[in-house]
Amino acid sequence: MAKQRLVIDVSSVPARPAGAGRYAIELVSNLRQLTDGFELISKSADVEFWEGTASAPVVLKSPDRRSLRIVWEEIVLARQLRKNLAGIYHGVHYTIPRGYRGARISTIHDLTMIEHPEWHERIKVAYFSRAIRYAVEKADAIIVPSEFTRSRLETHFGRLENVSVIYHGVDHTRFRPLATAAEPGREEDERQIHPRERVVLHIGTIEPRKNLENLVKAFDILASEDPNVRLVLVGQKGWKSETVYSRIAASKHCERIQQIGYLPEEEMLKVVHRSSCVAYPSFAEGFGLPVLEAMAAGVPVVTSAKSVMEEVADGCAWLCDPEDPADISEKMSRAMSGSIDAGLKVAQGISKSQEFNWSNTARKHLDIYTALGFGWES
Repeated sequence: MAKQRLVIDVSSVPARPAGAGRYAIELVSNLRQLTDGFELISKSADVEFWEGTASAPVVLKSPDRRSLRIVWEEIVLARQLRKNLAGIYHGVHYTIPRGYRGARISTIHDLTMIEHPEWHERIKVAYFSRAIRYAVEKADAIIVPSEFTRSRLETHFGRLENVSVIYHGVDHTRFRPLATAAEPGREEDERQIHPRERVVLHIGTIEPRKNLENLVKAFDILASEDPNVRLVLVGQKGWKSETVYSRIAASKHCERIQQIGYLPEEEMLKVVHRSSCVAYPSFAEGFGLPVLEAMAAGVPVVTSAKSVMEEVADGCAWLCDPEDPADISEKMSRAMSGSIDAGLKVAQGISKSQEFNWSNTARKHLDIYTALGFGWES
């Protein structure tokens, strides 16, 4: 088999990356530790960032505006690939180019565009639902981040032989328990000087599927019993977030709800370490990265039962009914109790998180690239 070039399309990653965007960043930066033979497609404005992150050349540049990028992807991309980059294409966010006849790989993060269109903007639902169906039909390989996502995919499209489950990872050099956050011999950092506060922390974009209205209701129940607890929301404003802000304004304890907005990872990590509990009662995710990162940092986690987060936590989190604020509140109270059982669950979470790392994630992607011809000589 002739050696194939590999191009990874990261043009969908926004300036403020959340779960899927952080997956793309970690994939290419860790892949660079394994091989130097791949190339990238990025937005024109992001070339310097990606070439620095991956030490890999950006060989195609998409328009920066999302609407223009979609048109470019639909009409121009396949032609430019045929002209310049015959080889393997990996779209890290659902899409693969139509009209391109080289090997194509799609990462499908979740099925919420199809299963719950009410959680997303109408234009995104139309575009990505179509992209998922096309990828299922035409992709040479599909990557999903969990068995849960594979199950949902096969519920809609039947048994698929070309689907690989590759879990996301966690950076254990940063997400570590508080007691080991500083290197031996170094002066203790700010995270270790301050004791944990009575803070329930949520990390994620303010959008419908994150279930923040029920989290605020649950916090009201908890705050009525605990005069010191606060709720901190870290994440950028998303689509259809007005109802969340209205719920916060109507809260009996709104003065104890803090909205921080988007934080870079290092700043976010400081907030995680100061929290008593990470609450992530999302209705649906493809993976639920904040759950894994909180486990690795040694912080108690409350998340949704019968979800991908239950798969990731694997018994190391308090599972709640996301539709029931009273249950969410009760699980948050137990998570922050400081009991022996709570300490044991946190210790189990730290241990469980060691099974996930971005280097393994990149290596398993490389196995798929290699199987399609990347790096093979004729």
